[in-house]
Amino acid sequence: LRGATAGWVTGVTRPVHIGRSTQVWQIDLRNEAGEPTCVSRITMAVLAPR
Repeated sequence: LRGATAGWVTGVTRPVHIGRSTQVWQIDLRNEAGEPTCVSRITMAVLAPR
């Protein structure tokens, strides 16, 4: 992974797991040269509407 000190950073998000009660998403960030700068995952709870 490389740091991004100038220019654009582009993120691509993809689902890793889509379940009834949880979702896991991965976010890949790349600089203008296409080099990876960050990889992140987020886990979310799926709640019923109120």
